[in-house]
Amino acid sequence: MGQVFKKTTTRPVPSGAKIVEVGSKLTARWKGRGKRAKWMTAPVVTLDDGRRVIRQESATYFARYRDQDKALITVSTGCRDESAAKQVLADIEKRVERIVSKVATAQELTAADRRQSPIREHLEEYVSRLPGVKTVAASPVHRENTRRYLYRLIQDCGWTCLADIRREHLETWMVNQQTAGRSARSCNTHRAGAVAFCNWLVEVGRMTVNPFGVGRNVVPKANERADPRRRRRAMMPVELARLMDAARNAPERRRTRESEAGVQSITRPAERLSGRDRADLYAFLAGTGLRKGEVERLKVADLDLDAAVPVVRLTAAVSKNGRADIIPLRADLIVMLRRQVEGRKPTDPLFNIPTALIARFHADCRRAGIAHRDDRGLVVDIHSLRTTFGTWLSRSGVPPRVAQQLMRHSDIRLTMEVYTDPKLFDLQGAVESIPSVPSVAPCVAHDPVKTSATESFPVISPREADVA
Repeated sequence: MGQVFKKTTTRPVPSGAKIVEVGSKLTARWKGRGKRAKWMTAPVVTLDDGRRVIRQESATYFARYRDQDKALITVSTGCRDESAAKQVLADIEKRVERIVSKVATAQELTAADRRQSPIREHLEEYVSRLPGVKTVAASPVHRENTRRYLYRLIQDCGWTCLADIRREHLETWMVNQQTAGRSARSCNTHRAGAVAFCNWLVEVGRMTVNPFGVGRNVVPKANERADPRRRRRAMMPVELARLMDAARNAPERRRTRESEAGVQSITRPAERLSGRDRADLYAFLAGTGLRKGEVERLKVADLDLDAAVPVVRLTAAVSKNGRADIIPLRADLIVMLRRQVEGRKPTDPLFNIPTALIARFHADCRRAGIAHRDDRGLVVDIHSLRTTFGTWLSRSGVPPRVAQQLMRHSDIRLTMEVYTDPKLFDLQGAVESIPSVPSVAPCVAHDPVKTSATESFPVISPREADVA
């Protein structure tokens, strides 16, 4: 049987305190610090060594009980009233009894206690401890994006505590968002954030199961292939050449400023990438297949231009998949990169990419006469340069497994189905490369086995066919 009590502590008599005798007991009386401090009192006791100290009780009650392992536990009830503290103790003992009787496990009861706590507290803790890929910590941008996705779901689905989270809420949200015009990829990003968040809640014991399911039972993704808005196409070599020329010849962006001397035209300070450098960046993206975010994190030291095989080295912190890797460089890129890094420090960014790069890319496409969307509904954007790299690999006859390695994909289907544009393939040349089809003209009467078809394709006997 447990008990409730107030803890007593002893400490030296405060300086300036007056010790008076109240009844038969000594009492210390002193005033606290601050302008509005109150007078305080506490009983005075004399220790065996003759020192005088004050004895104070805690403001709230504590509970002492034995848990399911017979260990003696002391916890604060947080109650100033004794009867309320005894009720808290009774609830604790009832919990221990359920665990001893194997009605529930300690983990299940802990998760049940957490279900009514505010969901925002769990979300902020999750984001602060958000893991990255493998052993690499999550970037600040990734943390902020995850926080934004989850807060949007919390608001739209009306989740206030963990007990509110329902699978049907997320499924209904995804359907409604796609109906309202949100892309399938955006819906899948929010879905992935919610599933990962609940997986973490299960791992730390705040949920017993993930309400969105696991494995094959997880909430299905939206079909990105059925959503044409973000389907990209590859650029033809002549288009890439026109894009680079448009960037090199782009007018310098300038803005005006009024001063005492009149209206002045000054260069926009945010523009850190000249037209020539922008053209070099487009060539680098299309010639390596690197993502824009990966190039933003590249340093001059990541290039190894003097090696037997010049490469760009991706550290785990740079690569999206969190794995260190190397990308071989073409000879024409090496010439351009030597010009880029000349006179720069190893710690300098390889390209000073401005925040307005995407807008500048689309402006360059308009000057080059490259339509944003083609007759198939496929679009051209900055990430299309990675699709261009994958398509050119396939068009050049590079084996799919090699292309997958260069694209750094975990699934070869992603390389062949998403990052390969069949429109650029030489389909006519592929058809012409196969053996000629036998003549379909009527044949003269002769041995049916030795027809004109056998002149182009050998006849294989049934036994030989079985062996083959």
